[in-house]
Amino acid sequence: MAKPSLYSVLETQSRDPRFAPFVHQDAYGVWGLKPQPLPKIILKLVLGILVAPLKATLTVLGLALACNTCRVEKYLMPVLSISKEYRAAWTLYWGKIWIRLALFGLGFLSVSWIKLDHLDVRKQAETETEAPVIVSNHMGWSDILVHMSRSWPAFVAKEGIDKVPIVGYISQHIGCIYAMRAIKETSKSAAVQLKDRNSAKAIDPTSSVRPMLVFPEGTTTNGRYLCKFKTGAFLAGAPVRPVVMHFLNQDYVSPSWESINIKRHIFIMMATLFHKVICYELPIYYPSDAEKQDPVLFAENVRQNMLSYCGNHGVPNLIPCDSTLENKLEYHKLSKATIAEHSGKFRKSIKKE
Repeated sequence: MAKPSLYSVLETQSRDPRFAPFVHQDAYGVWGLKPQPLPKIILKLVLGILVAPLKATLTVLGLALACNTCRVEKYLMPVLSISKEYRAAWTLYWGKIWIRLALFGLGFLSVSWIKLDHLDVRKQAETETEAPVIVSNHMGWSDILVHMSRSWPAFVAKEGIDKVPIVGYISQHIGCIYAMRAIKETSKSAAVQLKDRNSAKAIDPTSSVRPMLVFPEGTTTNGRYLCKFKTGAFLAGAPVRPVVMHFLNQDYVSPSWESINIKRHIFIMMATLFHKVICYELPIYYPSDAEKQDPVLFAENVRQNMLSYCGNHGVPNLIPCDSTLENKLEYHKLSKATIAEHSGKFRKSIKKE
């Protein structure tokens, strides 16, 4: 009796309902390891050789121009006695353009934003300033660039991002908060910084401080689920702008970096000619007095508000789930052990031959 293949074992493991939000779902299958037909493999290799370098160059160019825009604001404009307000507006305008160029390089030929403020039953005044916090579902490493091309927000980044060339300088310039998720002390410190930042922005919405982008699920998913929210974005009791992101061609090649080797995912993305994303900006959510006092209640109500739009008004459906980061780590540990075991058996079989 033939032993099951590596892919069939991984596929069986992925059927656990706890792991559902974290299973990579596109034509490349679980962990991106689904066997592909030879013509498709050849096509990807050709595109990887001919197209991927051009796309990578364009992406780096866009990021470099965005970085230099930040440097001009910080070092050149003050010497020229240009007002702080104009400097911030200049960087916002050009920064978004260069980030859109970087997205174009990644293959995002279509990045659409649909604002649904007209559906706000409370009918807030049209002159209301933008919310100090943006909360969004999270699928992969391209999400931040998509949001930056729209609102140029700051965000919570992993410790060490500030030292990455180009990207690090941009993150410092826009006022990102850095935290190491595995270390509780830094996570708590980041939560305090996030609360203080959001509170200050809520008090003075016209300040030049950029709005804060937060992915309250605390991890990425495959884009088909919405997990429970963490409370960091809601501690200040400030209004939030919910956003639902949706990749249109994710059944073919998903830009969702979910349970797939990063190098494999980047190669597949770069060897794919184009991607499309639609972002739905839901009406600003203004917390009640009870929600301001209870961030857990606030977080869950915002999540339920986002789910209420899903499947309506053209917003794609997201499945609510209770899976957590711990479930994801358990899934990764199980799958990686399986991959390592099969790799060991493969190496042993070669030695015997």
